[in-house]
Amino acid sequence: MSHPTGRLAEYTAGTLPESEAAAVATHLSRCGACRRDVAAWQRVAEGVRTRVAPAPTGLFAALRDRLAPASPGPGVLPPYRAIPGTRPMARAVDLLAHQWRLVGWRVWVVSAVVLAAGMAVAGWASVPAEPVLATVVPLVAALAVAAACGNDDPPSELIQAAPTSVRTILLARLTLVLGAVFGAAVVGSLALSLAGAGGPGQLLAAWLGPMVLLSAVSFALSLTWRPAVGGSAALSLWAVRVLAASGSLDADLSGVVEAVWRTTWPSLAVAGALVVGVLAIAPRLPLTGTARFGP
Repeated sequence: MSHPTGRLAEYTAGTLPESEAAAVATHLSRCGACRRDVAAWQRVAEGVRTRVAPAPTGLFAALRDRLAPASPGPGVLPPYRAIPGTRPMARAVDLLAHQWRLVGWRVWVVSAVVLAAGMAVAGWASVPAEPVLATVVPLVAALAVAAACGNDDPPSELIQAAPTSVRTILLARLTLVLGAVFGAAVVGSLALSLAGAGGPGQLLAAWLGPMVLLSAVSFALSLTWRPAVGGSAALSLWAVRVLAASGSLDADLSGVVEAVWRTTWPSLAVAGALVVGVLAIAPRLPLTGTARFGP
């Protein structure tokens, strides 16, 4: 059977019919990823049983008043400031701030180290800067996107993201990760340009299109399947491009790969269409991916 992620919460709570519970138990006996998800749901259940006190009188009325679009009232807003009609810019900033914390710190550290190493090679090695940037930046962005789409404790993020739509969470996650990599790569490219490694436009064009396209593929596969699949696909496509650049592939195939690995309007359009398509179907996807980002 496929991963029964959408039924793991009910399995943990003991509310699944016996036949379905038996099928899930059989799957759990051979699937470590689903066992970790069950363990996460068990931690949530234990926390609810041990830490949640009886609801005070008037709690539900207060929540209703707090969530009312017309009069949210003063005070702290719910997670991500998701009350409709209240300060869109503030909600967007708050959403990105939450995503910064939810993306694991290892993603930022590894991305920064690899980018810095790539910029150093482009600046000081006796090789042209453009191919180095075209190799390093897209890979960092795509793997960072795949890593950001994963979470070792999905219920915790589900709770934090609950008031906000799936599409909004996914778009914020993609915006934050790509924005960070893009900003760092722009700064590095401009520094290399000032050091005489090439014109700024040439250096930016060397990695922008490949970064967007590879990240879109990574994002799509991470959300429709699993982050490991998105990261593996991005790494495989990157390896094909490295082989093409080194002359290890057939000339015709190398020409196709090099044509795709450029900043062109068609490649940017394909990447944009891929991201829009995934966001459009995100609420209908199984809980293996999107439940980690919202309800």
